[in-house]
Amino acid sequence: MASQTESSMDYEAHRETYAGFVHLTVLGTAFCAVVVIMLAIGGVGGSWGLAALGIVLAIIATAVGAMANGSVIPLVATTLLILVLKLLLG
Repeated sequence: MASQTESSMDYEAHRETYAGFVHLTVLGTAFCAVVVIMLAIGGVGGSWGLAALGIVLAIIATAVGAMANGSVIPLVATTLLILVLKLLLG
């Protein structure tokens, strides 16, 4: 009979993979929320140019956040910037 000498699971690799999955899931959910907010700005407020700018900036912020280990801080900052612009410009 053959005996197994390997460990049954590589828990460290599993934890790293799961952490990456959770970070990207949070980032993707935040991106979808920003797109919905921008569509609301365009549909309700009629500011389609500002909404398009917000979506483009959200794509860039999502890419930056993905490179920063799934941080949603750039995406939140971009959303707040667009909302402030909408309030200032009317």
